[in-house]
Amino acid sequence: MKQKNLRFAWVSLVLNFLSKYFSTKIIIKAFVGAFLLANFIFLAPFNNSLFDLMSPFLTLAGIYTVITSTRAGFFAAGFFSGILWFYWISFSFIYYDLGWLIPIVILSIATIYGFIFWAASFPSFITLRAVVLFIFSYIHPFGFNWFNLEATLVLGAFDPSARGLAFMFLAAISLAYFSKIYKFIAVFICLVCALQFDSKDVKILPFELQLTNSDILQRQRWDKELKNSFINENLAVIDDAINNGKRAILMPESAFPTFITHESNLQTELKEKSQQIAIIAGGLAYENKQIYNSAFFFDKGEMKRFDKLILVPFGEEIPLPNFIKEIINKMFFDGAQDFQTAKTLSDYEIDGVKIRNAICYEATRDELYEGKFDVMFAITNNGWFKARYFPSTEPILQRNLLKYYATKYNKTIYHSVNGSPSEIITPKKSLFN
Repeated sequence: MKQKNLRFAWVSLVLNFLSKYFSTKIIIKAFVGAFLLANFIFLAPFNNSLFDLMSPFLTLAGIYTVITSTRAGFFAAGFFSGILWFYWISFSFIYYDLGWLIPIVILSIATIYGFIFWAASFPSFITLRAVVLFIFSYIHPFGFNWFNLEATLVLGAFDPSARGLAFMFLAAISLAYFSKIYKFIAVFICLVCALQFDSKDVKILPFELQLTNSDILQRQRWDKELKNSFINENLAVIDDAINNGKRAILMPESAFPTFITHESNLQTELKEKSQQIAIIAGGLAYENKQIYNSAFFFDKGEMKRFDKLILVPFGEEIPLPNFIKEIINKMFFDGAQDFQTAKTLSDYEIDGVKIRNAICYEATRDELYEGKFDVMFAITNNGWFKARYFPSTEPILQRNLLKYYATKYNKTIYHSVNGSPSEIITPKKSLFN
């Protein structure tokens, strides 16, 4: 009985504390602000021109809603943003038989972004709060950079850049400070300055590429009994591409669910086929007792391996000190070790075209766009973030981010995916071109 009363007392204490700072009005306003900031994730699937034009104005409304909130409202807006943008990260724990961690992971992510937004609310003036929020939006916890407010402008007429975002924030500040006609004039000027005025010509492949797609469940991907079946299916797809006269074929991350470095017969067969077609496919590599997530390139009877340079935080590596990393790996991942990384960026050529290799997450990192290259080949396995009974917005966010980077660096990205559509992603076009 005493224990029950103690639990009730603690719950009452927490609820009383929260009620002082989080009224229903504050929570609703924070959720609306967070949803407006995330609108580009939820509107993009409709592929509707009107929705695309509306999207950046909803982003502007979201910025205004957040910067005019209370300090508690800032925290709640960040909390809801963490959920709306990244709830799907938790789905990957299903495949480690750690489904019970899903609510804990979602709440942890939400809390991190809640505190980032809350820290931006310390200045007492709306203008300073907006400036700090703008700056803090570039903070990437554990190096994970997918919370990108610049990318919210990939839809519509505005420039998805620091300039475009800065003028959106200035427009929101103008809405908060000016009145009547001055408000309209100031917002209009800011929006004009935020427009994307031009777009450049972009390089594309001068030869035909077979861009493959698959939809293999993550639980099946590494089933040893299905390995040969998957390999044979891939070989059949390659033969079809050869028969259709394609110069190259791009296959998803982990297309071959095996350590290709230790599959001599498979290597021999792929080398033979590469006399007729260039093959780029994902698989694992094992060298010096270390595991690599790799892309394998076969062309004209030769094989090259390109290892992933930037790993997914908490997916392929634990970005914490070694002693903590070892504890986490033992507790949750059966003592598995982190993947190892490449030392440098990976490039290769097909018929004189310089191609930048990218594996999944790293295609959304600025580092992968350094130096000179013509196009990017990106391979992805989105099977990790699919749940049986709940939709995942991860592929939509990923596509928008790739569109953002394609625009920022004026590159065409050929994206081969398992678990969501494959596509060719080109830079955003200006309405004025």
